[in-house]
Amino acid sequence: MKAAILGAPATGKTELSLALRKFLQNQDIPLDVADSPDLQTLGKEDIALLCGLDLSTFSASQSLVDQQLRTGLQTLGMSFQVVYGQGTQRLQNALFCLASQAPQWAHALKRKDIPVRWTGPCETCGDGLCEHQLFTQLVSGKN
Repeated sequence: MKAAILGAPATGKTELSLALRKFLQNQDIPLDVADSPDLQTLGKEDIALLCGLDLSTFSASQSLVDQQLRTGLQTLGMSFQVVYGQGTQRLQNALFCLASQAPQWAHALKRKDIPVRWTGPCETCGDGLCEHQLFTQLVSGKN
């Protein structure tokens, strides 16, 4: 099983890949972390994490690459999760995403739940917690 770390340039994907590799090695979890693999090499059992555009003011070219990655993953029928945050928070969020997609390692990957700041859907806020809450609610069928 592979964890593909994807993202536009300067979204922290390499730093996240390195941090995940180190964490997983220390936990003895046999998950291969791939930094920006070719989408065509991903299998249905692989996990895709997309680094969000929250680390700095993002450019039009970063936004275009982000949209191309999302479209490519959707075209392949791969589910993916968007990872936001900085430093340790981003690693913790990535571990949360991995735990939800790889329940066999959830005990080692679990993080404390983050208090909900979300109060309702909006289309342009770009807040990672808001996006996570919206999609969680959509998947569960609650409105």
